[in-house]
Amino acid sequence: MAATPDAAQYLMAIVDVAKRVDANMTERARIAADRDKEIARISAASRGLRDYLDRVFDERRELHQAFFARLDKAIEDRDPETIRACVTGIVDVVKHSPLNDIVELRSVWADPNAVIEI
Repeated sequence: MAATPDAAQYLMAIVDVAKRVDANMTERARIAADRDKEIARISAASRGLRDYLDRVFDERRELHQAFFARLDKAIEDRDPETIRACVTGIVDVVKHSPLNDIVELRSVWADPNAVIEI
């Protein structure tokens, strides 16, 4: 019967190892779930940022094209008032960078409860 305490110790050691393996597997599953959640959040933010920049730069391109078309016409017509207005408009558009708005967007994206309407 001397082997019984040794066998019980081995059995308890095996049970302890099994518990640690189970705890490690649970922790790995939690880490993987957190990773997937963070990747999804980053992907959504990336898509939102790309959409925002595409839209803003499309709008700016249209503004620039319109201003320069008017400027060309004003130069052709020798209309100094319209030339001045067009140049002022171009400068005003260029002064404001759409990237400045990203700071505000970052704070919104950092809030997990924020609702972003586009």
